[in-house]
Formats: sequence, C-alpha cells, structure tokens
Amino acid sequence: MTPAVEQLVRETMEVTGAPRPALMEEDAPVLSEDALSLSDDRPFYLVGLIGGKDVGKSALVNALAGRSITPSSSYGPGTEGVIAYAHVSQTDALRELLEREVPGQFRIVTHEIPSLRRLVLLDLPDIDSHFASHLQVTRTMLRHMLFPIWIVSVEKYADRQPQQMLLKVAAGNAPDNFVFCLNKIDQLTGFRVQGAERNSRGGDGNPWEPDPDAAAELRDDFAGRLQRTLSLSEPPRVYMISATHPEAFDLPELRETLIRERSTQDVRKSQELAARRQDRSLLAWLDGQQLPVRAQRLVRLQQDAEDMAAQRIGGPLLEEVIPRLLDDPSTRGAMADEILTERVARWPVVRLVHTLLAPLFVLLRGATSRNAAPLQTPQGLVDIAMRETGYSASDLVQTTFAQLRRSQPTFGELYAHNRLWEQMSADLAAAELRRTLGATVQRQRDAARQRLTRGHRYGTLFRWLLTIGAVLWFPFIQPVLHGLLAAPDIVHSFRQVAMLAVEVLGVNYLLSSVGFLVIYFVALWLALRWNTQRRVARLMGTWQTSAPADPSLNLPTQTLQWIDGLLAPLRQARERMESLATRAAHMREQVAKAA
Repeated sequence: MTPAVEQLVRETMEVTGAPRPALMEEDAPVLSEDALSLSDDRPFYLVGLIGGKDVGKSALVNALAGRSITPSSSYGPGTEGVIAYAHVSQTDALRELLEREVPGQFRIVTHEIPSLRRLVLLDLPDIDSHFASHLQVTRTMLRHMLFPIWIVSVEKYADRQPQQMLLKVAAGNAPDNFVFCLNKIDQLTGFRVQGAERNSRGGDGNPWEPDPDAAAELRDDFAGRLQRTLSLSEPPRVYMISATHPEAFDLPELRETLIRERSTQDVRKSQELAARRQDRSLLAWLDGQQLPVRAQRLVRLQQDAEDMAAQRIGGPLLEEVIPRLLDDPSTRGAMADEILTERVARWPVVRLVHTLLAPLFVLLRGATSRNAAPLQTPQGLVDIAMRETGYSASDLVQTTFAQLRRSQPTFGELYAHNRLWEQMSADLAAAELRRTLGATVQRQRDAARQRLTRGHRYGTLFRWLLTIGAVLWFPFIQPVLHGLLAAPDIVHSFRQVAMLAVEVLGVNYLLSSVGFLVIYFVALWLALRWNTQRRVARLMGTWQTSAPADPSLNLPTQTLQWIDGLLAPLRQARERMESLATRAAHMREQVAKAA
C-alpha cells in the first residue's frame, strides 16, 4: 500500500472512530511492505501452497518438485510448519527470513536446479487447522508470499471458510499473482474411460480423461465462485489437477508454469499489482465509511448549531449585555476623565484647575452611577453589565449545548473533551468571555489614550500661549500696552509710566484680573473636557460599527469570535471530514489512472 493511502486511512479512523480495516491488522494475511519493496535486496521470491486440510498440498509439492520432500497424509495434524524447497544458494538468506518470522517452525529442503535458483516453493499448514499455532504460521508466511497457489479439492472447493480466507488474502495481493488449482480431479465420477480399461482397448494418450461435460461444469462453477469472491471482471484460469497422477490432466502445464523462473521485471510488476490491489482494498474501506455523507451531515449539524448559538447565546449578549457595556454614559465619562488627566498634564495652570475641579465631577458622577466612580476595571465593567442585564454567560452556554446534545447525539463525541453542557465547562467558557470582553475594553482604553493624548509639533507653543501667555497678557502686558498707545507722550513722562505700573500692580486691579483669569482657565478646562468627551464618544461609535477597521477593539466582533470558538470542535470536524472526502476522491482517481 502507498504511504499516502495508509495515512488517509489512519486519519479516517481517528476522525470517525471506525475500526481498523482488516488489511492493516498486525497479523493480517496480506503482503507486508518488505514483500512489496521494489529493491533487489532479497534474491528470491516465494511461491506457496495455500489450502485446507486433506486437499493434497503436500502431494502437489512433491509432484511439482519431482521428489518426496514433505510427507502427505489424510489424517493427523497435517503439515505443522513451513517446508521450503529452495536452491542451495538461497539457504542462508531464506533461513534468516524464516528464523525471524517462524522460528523453530520450518524445514528447508535444498536442490541444485539452476533454473529454479530464485524460486522458493513453500508447503504451509492448513488454513482450516484446529491448531492455532498452525494457522498463525500460515498467516505469517502469507505476508511474504508474492505468488500463492490456492488449492482446493473437488469435495471441498465450495466450503465457506476457504473462500473467506481467500478474500482476506486477496485484499492485499493482486488476483493476477494467484494460481488456482482444483485437485483430486481423478475422483470425479463420469470418466469416459478408466485407466487400464482404456489401455486394454488399445487407447493411447492420457488414460485419465474425465468426462468433458462434468469437468467443465465443475471448473466453471469453481471459477465463477472465485470471480464473485474476488469481484473479478471475468473468471480466472483454474488448473484441473491430480497430485497423485503428476502426468495427468493440467498438472504438467501447471508445473511448466511454476518452474519457469520469473524475471526481476516480472517480480516487480507483480509487486506493483499487489500494492495497487492493497490501495484499492483500502479505498473500498474508505468508501464504506461514507465520508461525503458524513461531511454533509456535519455541515447541517454546524448550521443548526450556529443558528441555535446565535439565537440563544448571541442574542442576549449582543442585544442586551454589549449595548449596556457600550452605552453607559458614566463609563464613557470616566474614560474621558482618565484621558483628560493625561491631556491637561501638559497644560500649565490648567492642570491646577483640573486638580481642583475633577473631584467635584467624580462626586457628581458617583451620585448618579456607582459603576464608574472611580473608574472600574475592564472585567468589573463586564460583570456589572452581566449582573444588571440579568444574564449569565455560563447558563446561556450550558442550556444551549444541553439542547444541542439532546437533539444531536453526535455532539457527545465531538465535545468529549469539553462538555459544555456541564457546569464546570460552561463556567470556564463564561470566564473566557469575561476575559475577552475585559481585554477588549482595556484595548479600547489604551487605544483612546494613545490616540487622544498624542501631541502635535506646535502643540507646546500653542499651549504656552494660551496659558502662560494669558497670565502675562491680561493683567500686565495688555493694560500697559493700552496705556502707552492711548497717551503717546507718555514716553516722555516717567512719572506717568510709574503711575501706570503702580496702578497695574495694585491690589484692586490684581484681584479683578485674577477673577478674570479664573473664569478664563475654567472655561479653557471645560473646553478641553468637552473636546475629550466628544472625541471619546466618536471613537466609541467607530468601535461599535459592524465592520470596524480594527476588530480587536470591537466588542460585538469579539463576542461573535468567542461564540465561534465554542463551535470550533464541530467546525474542525466538518473541515477535516470534507478534507478526507476530497483526498479520498483524489486518491481514487490516481489509483484508477495508475491501473
């Protein structure tokens, strides 16, 4: 199997919880990755006989080898281990493989036939053996056997157990690599001529010739069963043989087919066919998981969940809690006071006025609202808004997801690690909302402070002209300058200049000037305060728009993102299921093209 298909299957198992396909079980009787490797590290390939008890496997091995290498009997436990018939040059490599896979359960019979140097013929225990150890040996060696010979007898070819075993084996190997044999054909009734009787009549040729109609019917029936079991486009070739009569029926042709050593190119082609067969088997398993149907089901489930969450969670929060948090005038006023304190710190004299008058405004606001005097912490404001609107985010989450779980049992699986219908998980989600909204309010304050307290290039000069300049101008410079301009000859009269200075510095004049300056600086402070509040209100208005320039400063947007986070497991499951369905379809196209 290709790594991409295997990875896709493993991800599907993880997402759907489906059981592992039989092809990927550790002891599955399918070709292993080592057997499918296209490298030339292994100098031989395995051809083995697979069949049930008393179908003639050992007799066929002897017939194919032309010598007695394994005992055959119709009673007892039968073949108990692996009997390998191999060229003497392959002994060490073959022994290493068998010691690793079936230690102590094999025997190697060597030969020196040059034409069979790379072929290793195996006789295996019965696939229907009552001994678990025998069956395990066969299953293990099937993982390394590229060319299996599937042998059944005329009396057992329709048994169900061999067909089930064949289906498992063929799931990991290409049917083109199989050889199918129907043994003990000599037991078929209806022979046209029986051995000695035919010879006594002067017949020649093959003395074991069954009735053509009976043999054809049996062969066609067995081939049809193989075609249905393996889902083949046409019936496979079936060799009609008798292991006890090596020169009769199709056995000479079978021997000629098997002893013809396959080239490296032929072996690689068979390995590629087997790998593609495994891919198709895994893709068939993926088809059985109905990934597109599951994906569509999750799409509908997500839509239903989003609608319910928007109605039962988003509605109260966006229509009641967030407006209460945004539209509280005392909260805006407190924020404006905080920013105003930083702004007036750069204004001489005005900061003194602010120090004297700000507590009066705090007391006034405190008399009308307990929420913002002094300025509440961001999470404190969120808690107050929740409390005053009568909504609990924890209750909203818990009741909503309890309803979703009752209506959609799939939620229990998707939210197994975050049971939002339980009190603790709902409380954690509500705490996350408070942190999110509190962090947003804090970001709003920081953004407003940064934007509204920025100084301009000529701001310092302007502020000094309006403050220190006013202190010098109104009480001193303006009256002196007015007197000089009103009496041009005052330049020549030192006495008049001195009298004007004394008058300007007089107590009565200074008191009147101070009164004017107090009014002036209070008006200036009020103007700054009004400007700050107006700009804060404008900023808050921009942060309430449906499409803010900076979503991190928008409370409704942050609330919607929090709700979206509650549905993240469902959305992620839907996205992953859609991805698996798409990848499976793409993989199916690739495998079809490769075939």
